[in-house]
Amino acid sequence: MYLVMGGSGFLGRYIIKNILELTDEKVIATFSSNKPELENERIHWEKVNVQDRNDINKVNNMIDNGTKVIYLCAYHHPDKVEENPALAWDINITSLAYVVNALTNAGCFYYSSTDTVYGEGSIDISFTEDNPTNPVNLYGKNKVLAEQITIAKGFNVVRFPFIIGTSLVEYKKHFFNKIVEDIKSKKVVEMFNDSYRSTLSFNQCAKFLIKIIEKYGACDEKIINIASDKPLSKYDVVIKMCEDFNLDKSYVKGISINNCDGIFKAKRAKNAVLDNTKLKKLLNIEKIELEF
Repeated sequence: MYLVMGGSGFLGRYIIKNILELTDEKVIATFSSNKPELENERIHWEKVNVQDRNDINKVNNMIDNGTKVIYLCAYHHPDKVEENPALAWDINITSLAYVVNALTNAGCFYYSSTDTVYGEGSIDISFTEDNPTNPVNLYGKNKVLAEQITIAKGFNVVRFPFIIGTSLVEYKKHFFNKIVEDIKSKKVVEMFNDSYRSTLSFNQCAKFLIKIIEKYGACDEKIINIASDKPLSKYDVVIKMCEDFNLDKSYVKGISINNCDGIFKAKRAKNAVLDNTKLKKLLNIEKIELEF
């Protein structure tokens, strides 16, 4: 059995999709507000507020001994974290600490983290899992501490890059969908062409994670970067979108991240490129490129 906490979000929906496709396991998936319309005889949706101790205890009583847990819950937008630090701390740190103690039936537990924990990097140097963390904003600092809590309990952390793809959430569009709509409407979209991440699609990230869990359960490698081989700017990513989906590239305009004043409230790292050597070794993969 899988427990996907935060299963109603963008990545959560792809994780459920891959559990159904790659395994025969049943899934308990949690949501916090709107119950997803996705129905399957192997899925049970449960409304859970991670700040409510009774909800967490109830979930633990629902899962079997040895259940595979994927934890996606977070107050995750960097600007909102800066604006609401107390709420972010309660959700990202206090609630997580309770969850890792309360889920006594978990056979393995994978915490979803991010490349923002590393801080400012370079396009020429990829961060390995052993590199020190040095986040540039409060969100990244929350994630570093959440990782430490998870690992101290003996559980696993996966660090994701910038992730993109079409939304499987019925009531919410993703960045991907909005870009496609704008280009089809002949609107110019401006994308940073000098800021690089190890971008993958939602489906790729979900698939790699499920394959790791199915192969290893509680993996001996406590932190795993899930990332592509090649650093890409958001401009590069949208150009690939145009090529793959037959969209007009002339509506994509490259801009510098140095001219982002007014776009973000919280500081962002210009470059955060991840080394994926460990991931490729674990799954015996030679090459990882962005695929939509």
